[in-house]
Amino acid sequence: MLTLGSGSDASLSPLGIGLALAAGGGYAVYTVIAKRLLRQGHDAVGVMAASFGTGAALLLPVLALGDPTWLARPSGFALALYLGLLPTAVAYVLFARGLRRVSAAEATTIVLVEPLTAAVLGALVLEERLGAAAVLGALLVLGGLLVLVARAPGRQRILRVASEQ
Repeated sequence: MLTLGSGSDASLSPLGIGLALAAGGGYAVYTVIAKRLLRQGHDAVGVMAASFGTGAALLLPVLALGDPTWLARPSGFALALYLGLLPTAVAYVLFARGLRRVSAAEATTIVLVEPLTAAVLGALVLEERLGAAAVLGALLVLGGLLVLVARAPGRQRILRVASEQ
């Protein structure tokens, strides 16, 4: 609903929906495995480095499908370095540290705020127009999260951790 209500020429694709579901499932599996490794006493930085290092190795063949020459330019290399360090490495090390305090289910529930935050930032910062469907979609995501938090056995812990971050 957020996509369709954005006012662009977006459309629904069964393949796209399937890939989104596969990505969500992959993220859930990743979170459960990361939580298990952290519970076993592994360092948060090490867990994230192993996870993303493995992911990078698996995605190397995809790099060959595109035009990687942009990486050879200083601006391209700087962009790749920035994206790898700040929004990825720092964010996921912080995620892993938070994952030490909450369950994998709680962490993935809290992370559902991300698309809602992106839509709100797009509207506020980039002056994107959110149509009625996008607003309804955002309210559904927010309402679903509130229901999950209200019904969670450790809801006080979820609220405390969310307010700390």
